[in-house]
Amino acid sequence: MISSADVVVIGAGITGTSAAFQLAQRGLRVALVEKKFIAAGSTGKSSAIIRQHYSNAITARMALYSLRVFQNFADVLGGGDAGFVTTGFAILVAAKDRAGLIENVAMQKRVGVNTRIISSDELRELNPGIAETRDIASAYEPESGYSDPASSATGFADAAKRLGTQVYQETRVIGIEMSGGRVIGVKTTNGMIATGAVVNCANAWAPEIGAMVGVNLPVQAERHQVATFQRPADFRAPHFTAGDFINNIYYRPEGALLTLAGSIDPHHGTPIDPDNYNESADYEFIEDMATRIRNRYPVMERAFSKGGWSGIYGVTPDWHPIIDEIPAGSGFFVAAGFSGHGYKLGPAVGVMIADLVTRASAPTAELDRALFRYARFAENTPVRGKYEYSIVG
Repeated sequence: MISSADVVVIGAGITGTSAAFQLAQRGLRVALVEKKFIAAGSTGKSSAIIRQHYSNAITARMALYSLRVFQNFADVLGGGDAGFVTTGFAILVAAKDRAGLIENVAMQKRVGVNTRIISSDELRELNPGIAETRDIASAYEPESGYSDPASSATGFADAAKRLGTQVYQETRVIGIEMSGGRVIGVKTTNGMIATGAVVNCANAWAPEIGAMVGVNLPVQAERHQVATFQRPADFRAPHFTAGDFINNIYYRPEGALLTLAGSIDPHHGTPIDPDNYNESADYEFIEDMATRIRNRYPVMERAFSKGGWSGIYGVTPDWHPIIDEIPAGSGFFVAAGFSGHGYKLGPAVGVMIADLVTRASAPTAELDRALFRYARFAENTPVRGKYEYSIVG
């Protein structure tokens, strides 16, 4: 293990690997430390949906920036494959929410997102198997889709290594040394690294790292489930990816045969110990998702359940991340609490972290991190979305 680094990044999910890449691009000596393996935590079990539909301009910009990276992954990183698949993304809301949807889409267009309001007839043309849609409003992003989360994180890690980053897997952080209120080193199970900057990208495990320097991070580890279904033989054409507020689900195709489905109701999450939880999907959850997906696609009555899995969200009180230095001037940086949004925003977050750590005099203009400051919780100024279900907005 190296004895010193300019920056130590903790956690090798999409956030940590993207941050390591961006920091290394700026000429810093980076050590990326992961207690298990790349994408072992939230990233590896993400549904990996790539969409840009948000109700805040900054998160829409972050999603758009990240989409362009996923679309051009090998060119941007100098190699690798994110496994990006373009399916299109539809957002479906009740007719009573049409005005709010139109307002959101107008904002997204202003920041450059390729999106539009579509009619019921166009929705059915895009997906002939969809149920009657006269009573809903919808918008559509033709460029969106999904990616391979483990391949994406690995691609960022490999790109960071090509720029000199040292990656240490199976290496646990056991302490952070401070002097005069500043970071001076990181203790790991494989030795000590002297450094003036630490980036806590541990997401659901971030409070454990924060406690090492006396920082209380309001991030709750939650179990969120995903169900998988094999589509019937007469419904093999891949459908679009969607956030369906009527049935309170998200869904996307997986390859030629499968559909993945999960809940967009935050109350479906269960507080857990992220090191000891049930990683499979409950039968009751799979049955519930089967009913909801059948409501949208009647042909899925004849689908076959293929089980499912559970992943981990690191959830903050307002369902938006913390991206900040805590306290200012300490060299202890946090990018955690992504609440199920982290994968699709990961490439942009790496840039925001690099701007923050290097104290860039001109931070990347479209990626303003002020919304995600730590102090917002004490100030009682949480990030507000326009949707009932924060898991989407």
